[in-house]
Amino acid sequence: MRYLNVFYIAMILVGLLLWKMNASFKSEVVTFYGFAENKETEINFNYPTAVGKIYVTPGQRVKKGEPLLDLFRIKSKEVMEDEQFKLDEMDSRNRSWVNEKQADIRIIQNQKKMSLEAIDADVFKLKKEIDFQKSLYSDLKTVDAVDATYKPLSDKVRELENERTALSASYDEKIDKIQTEISLEANTFTIRKNRIYAEKEFEDSNRVIQNQLVAPFDGVVGNVHCKEEEHIPSYRTLITFYEPNPSLVSGYVHEDLVVHVALEDSFIIRSTKDLETACYGKVVGLGSRISEIPERLRKIPDFKTYGREILISIPPTNNFLQKEKVVLKFVNPPKGISEPVRKKNLVEDLKSQIK
Repeated sequence: MRYLNVFYIAMILVGLLLWKMNASFKSEVVTFYGFAENKETEINFNYPTAVGKIYVTPGQRVKKGEPLLDLFRIKSKEVMEDEQFKLDEMDSRNRSWVNEKQADIRIIQNQKKMSLEAIDADVFKLKKEIDFQKSLYSDLKTVDAVDATYKPLSDKVRELENERTALSASYDEKIDKIQTEISLEANTFTIRKNRIYAEKEFEDSNRVIQNQLVAPFDGVVGNVHCKEEEHIPSYRTLITFYEPNPSLVSGYVHEDLVVHVALEDSFIIRSTKDLETACYGKVVGLGSRISEIPERLRKIPDFKTYGREILISIPPTNNFLQKEKVVLKFVNPPKGISEPVRKKNLVEDLKSQIK
C-alpha cells in the first residue's frame, strides 16, 4: 500500500512537471525576438558634386533645417563645350540646307530659261513664216492679201505666247515657294540659335553652383560617406539620416504561429536590457514565405528555427535604440470571439500588462 502511495505521488509530480513544461512551451511559442529600426534616408544627387565643409558627425542629433554639408556643383568642360558644338552643328546644317534650296532655285531658273527659249524659238519661226507670206502678197499689185491665209499661223503664235506666260508664272511660283521656305527656316533657325545662346549664357553664369545640404527633419546623422574637398559622382550616397526614434520593429514569427498572426494584430514590445522600456504596436507587414530566423533572433542561437518575417509599427515616442534587440509577445485571442471584440480585448490586455 505504501508503494502505491509513493507511485501516485510520483505520478502527480510528473503530471505537474509536464503541465509546467507545456505552459512554459506555450509561453515560449508566443514570445520571440526582433530588433527596432529607424527609417533611414540616403541623400544623394543625380549630378556630380564637390564637398565643401562638413558640419556634422555620425550619431549627432540635429534639428530640421540645420546645415549638414556645403556642396559645390562644377559643370564639366565637356558640358560647356557641348553648347558651342550644338551651335556649330546648327550653323553647318542650316548652311547645307540653304545651299540645297538655292541649288533647287538655280535648277528651276535654268529649266525656265530653256523652256522659254524653246517657245521663243518656235514663235520666232512662225513670225518669220507670217512675214514671208505677207511679203508674197505685197509684190502682187492685183491680188489683195487675205488674212485667212496666215491666220492659223497667227493663232499658233498667240497660243505659244499664252503658253509662255503660263509656264513662266509656274516657274516663278516654284521659285517663290522655295524662297519662302528659306525665309521661314531662317526665322526658325534664328529662334533656335537664340535659345541655345541663352542656354549657353545661363550655363556659363552658373558654371559653379553653391548649395547647402540641410537636415530634412529632426533626426540622427548616420554615416557620412564623404570628405571635405572630395568630388562625388552622380547618385553616390553622401550621408545617411535616421529618424530620432525607431518606428518599426522587424521580427520573425515562429512557423507554428503563422496561421494565427494577421495584419493589425497587436504585440507587446519590450527591451531585452530594460523590461520597463516597453510599448505595444500593430502588424503592418507580413513576409510571403517561411525563412530561416537569423541567429541573433533565435532563442537557442545554435539551433536553426524557421518563421515568417513580420513588420510591426510602434509609436515614435519610445526609448528604443537603433537596431536594439527586443522581445515580442503575441497574445493568442480566445476562440469563438469575433474580430472587433478580439482586438478590443487584446489591446486592453496589452495596456494592462505594460502598466
